[in-house]
Amino acid sequence: MSQLHSLKNGIRVIIDPMPSLETTALGVWAEAGSVDEYNEEHGIAHLLEHMAFKGTKRRSARAIAEEIENVGGYLNAATSHQRTGYYVRLLKDDIALGVDIIADILQNPAFDEGELEKEKEVVVQEIGEAADMPDDVVFELLQEATWQGDPLSRPILGTPTSVRAQNPQSLRGFMERCYRPDTLVIAAAGRIDPDTFLPLVESQFADFGMEGECPPRSAPAFKGGVRHDARDIEQTHLAVALPGVSSRDEDFFATRIFADALGGGMSSRLFQKIREERGLAYSVYAFADGYNDCGLIGAYVGADASQILEAAQLIRQEIEAMAAGAAQIEIDRARAMLRSSMMMSLESPAARIESASGQLMTFGRVLTPEEITERLAAVTASDVERCAARALAGGASVSVVGAGDASEVATFFQG
Repeated sequence: MSQLHSLKNGIRVIIDPMPSLETTALGVWAEAGSVDEYNEEHGIAHLLEHMAFKGTKRRSARAIAEEIENVGGYLNAATSHQRTGYYVRLLKDDIALGVDIIADILQNPAFDEGELEKEKEVVVQEIGEAADMPDDVVFELLQEATWQGDPLSRPILGTPTSVRAQNPQSLRGFMERCYRPDTLVIAAAGRIDPDTFLPLVESQFADFGMEGECPPRSAPAFKGGVRHDARDIEQTHLAVALPGVSSRDEDFFATRIFADALGGGMSSRLFQKIREERGLAYSVYAFADGYNDCGLIGAYVGADASQILEAAQLIRQEIEAMAAGAAQIEIDRARAMLRSSMMMSLESPAARIESASGQLMTFGRVLTPEEITERLAAVTASDVERCAARALAGGASVSVVGAGDASEVATFFQG
């Protein structure tokens, strides 16, 4: 059972002991992501995450890497649209070192200009790598079409121009504005003693008191649109987005069951219809993305260009069929898959702290497995049908990478 504490400066701390383990996962999450960037800062949240490992006032970039690997630990970070996390996995006897390193990189970053110039080029290479992957590009285009005009529509990585425009001052400005005690969550799970861990983080983060003012986030409306990258590749990639709900909406769990029943596994409707019965694609699935104030439900398929229209039509038909009448057996199956996935993730301390920190930021508390199970169990066929009908009632976003007519695909999802 996880414990929730607050440091004197307001930073929230989640401690989740798992006594049978010999290791501990530790992380710090900031409720700061790409949606918090000003236009001229595009990509800065992700660049800041990179620069955290490039030296502090006490440690060089090499020293950070060597100290954690000297004890067999693993250190990394990740940036999303809404938050950024810095985390470490190590043996139980090395927790103090892990806390010290993460506290150091968050409170004493050097932002050395030479290191920054090199790391900007590393990120530019990362952007280029993503641009070479059509199954990544199709989702970037989908975000752009769905939330056009809002920061949520922009790629997390930024562009080569926007990344190269950043400097130590802009990094510090973003960090001072968005990394504040009220936006931070420290979480640890595994072999850990709360009585020693809490005083440790209290001492290491006692001086973390940045008090910048971050503008409130927008609640973007689902706009919809069509995007097409007609590059010459072997396969055509199609992604479709329809209106969903936010992570805080009462229909969030129903939407997750809807997405899983539609295309979440080998027994799902899309997998059976598009792959098993028609042989149109190797990869096909549905997904539900919930943000704090908005959300979408969607589907992806990769197929030969000559078969994309048929695949798109089948996606539409299966959503319509679910809106008309969702079968209890498929709802129960999707519910079981979601519950199983949750229970399996609870066996990983890294997954536990990531999930718990996200729940705390979204709901203001950590949900127990029993509560999540109850919420999933409460979803009815009519709830799923309502989610399917909502998806069809709004606009649609369609993105295509490869050959094909994206506008013709979009006609299946209009009206």
